[in-house]
Amino acid sequence: MKINFVMLLIAFAIAVLIGFGFYSGNKDETYVWLISMASGIFGFITLSGILAVTFEGRGSTGNVRVISILFFIASLISNFIFTFFSLTFTTYIIVNGILFLIYILIGYGIVRALK
Repeated sequence: MKINFVMLLIAFAIAVLIGFGFYSGNKDETYVWLISMASGIFGFITLSGILAVTFEGRGSTGNVRVISILFFIASLISNFIFTFFSLTFTTYIIVNGILFLIYILIGYGIVRALK
């Protein structure tokens, strides 16, 4: 696994802007910090898989990038829904936690299978 640090820095900057966007766009002030921090962290992790990480296994990098793109889009949709509709804290944690864990599980499985 190789990490391109310039692209990692760009992924971090994009994730910070995504988090700030959800912070400023949140109409319900109840969970504004949770949504902005979680969207920024999940965005950084998925953008790192898209932009900054390459794997030595045959086909691993392309597969991880596709999965990262899909989960990045799913995360954005999920956070848009939670930003503009008042849903509970527990629901937010469960939905985004399951999304994150499935992303990690699939990514790990791809890298391990194609080594």
